[in-house]
This record gives sequence, C-alpha cells and structure tokens, in this order.
Amino acid sequence: MLVIDAHNHLGIRPGARQTGAELVAKIDAVGVDKAVMFPFVEGNFSNEPIKEAFDQFPDRLIPFCAVNPWQPDAADEVRRCVVDWGFKGLKLHPTINGFHLSDPNLVDPLFRVAEELGIPIIVHGASDLYNSPPEFALMAARFPAVQLLMAHMGFFWSVDQAISFARQYPNLYLETSRAPIFEIQTAVRELGPDKVIWGTDSPFVDYEWEFKKMERATADHDGYAKIVGGNIARLLNL
Repeated sequence: MLVIDAHNHLGIRPGARQTGAELVAKIDAVGVDKAVMFPFVEGNFSNEPIKEAFDQFPDRLIPFCAVNPWQPDAADEVRRCVVDWGFKGLKLHPTINGFHLSDPNLVDPLFRVAEELGIPIIVHGASDLYNSPPEFALMAARFPAVQLLMAHMGFFWSVDQAISFARQYPNLYLETSRAPIFEIQTAVRELGPDKVIWGTDSPFVDYEWEFKKMERATADHDGYAKIVGGNIARLLNL
C-alpha cells in the first residue's frame, strides 16, 4: 500500500516555515511514503524552493507549482515547472490571492495548460466566497478532463454541498486536510472511497494526528488504501 499525503507547504512565511528535510522527517515518523508539496502562497512567492526540495528528495516529495493568476506570466510559469522541472500538479488559493476560482479570464488559461499537460489541480476549498463549492462545480463542468481537488472539502459550512457536487462531477475530488473525521466519514459513506483524498496541510497541523484520524475514515481496508494514497497515485500516474 502506497501512502501519500496530498497537501503540504514548503518555504517561509510569517508564522510558519517548513523545509523539505523537515517534511521528510514528518512522513518518516508516521510511515508515510511520499508527500505532495507546494509553496506558501502569501505575498511574493516562488516555486524555486519546491524545485530544490524535489532535487534533494526525488523519491519522497512530489512537486506541485503554485501561481497567482493575477500575474501575467502565470500560465507560462505552470508550463515551465511541469515541462522543465518535472512538476506533477498545480495549487491555487483564490481566497489569499483574491480571485473567483470560476473567473474565466484569470483562471481558464491555467486550466487549459493543466488539461494540455495532464496534471491535476488542487485548490483551497474551505467555505469561503471565492472558492466555495459552486465555484468548483463551474470549473469541473467547464474542464471535465482536468482532475480537480477541493482542499478542505468545503469545511466548515459547505461540506454537504461539496459532497453533492463531487457526486455530480466525475473529475471533482474532496481532499481531507483540516476537516474533522465526522465530515470525512460522511463523504466516504456517501461518495465511496474513490472520491476522497487524504492530505494534512502541514506545517499548520499536528502531523501524526492528521494521519491517524484517517484510520477512522472507513472500516474497509481497500477503501482506506485508496483514500490515503491510491487515489492520488492514480491521478498522478505513479
């Protein structure tokens, strides 16, 4: 069973920091095989630290780029990270960077590049205006070939809505970071294990707890294996 954490940040920002070595130490401590990583997205951020960590730990860390769609070179940066550096996906944060996920002028060019390159997109998906579940539904419908992960699965107020849209759109997945286990159990029960993907959102969490809580997500061993690694491995062609 391959265990993969689908949500981690590297770099330095006010109040938080994490290096590649620190992340590898965390996953080693609890028996996780690999971890997806991307930058903090506050302020002027760069994908360079992600490349450096990937170069250092190519068998343990899976690089995603992050971009701010307001930057005119955002689509070119995604292409550079994937084509030149071997990155595997894209992270967006509408709330922090101030855009609606479904904004066609800002975001469609990024989804078109993701579709062309065959990479998934993970987006902050707590119950905030800019990235509420209906925003994900619009993009899932507009780009059915792009695999889209809703980080935090609509927590707190929009989990039921998130589950409903994930049922409706085959390319929309719910990622569990920071969500309580009751909501995760509900999603697994209503959607099945194939549409739920484990992540932690380190370094903002108690890492061991975010992993251990998933043991209660389902009593089905095969379903558990999909949630904590199999599903994201499939989307990344690992």
